[in-house]
Amino acid sequence: MKKSKKLKQESDSPLETLRIDRTELNQDQFAMKCGIPRATYQRWITGKTEARLTLSQVKKLCLELSIKDVQELPDNF
Repeated sequence: MKKSKKLKQESDSPLETLRIDRTELNQDQFAMKCGIPRATYQRWITGKTEARLTLSQVKKLCLELSIKDVQELPDNF
């Protein structure tokens, strides 16, 4: 018997919630594809530091999350 797809995780971080809801990537894969160091991504989603993305990172992040318009990003992003 095949195992069912594992349950989606929950997070207080809007960025982490988007990653979980819109991709099949784990945190490491997502951070790497977006050009964000893993440790930096971890600090962002835990609230230890505020995310300050470069334009290149924003573009990659939107691509990975299938976001076509910046208006789709949550206000508390």
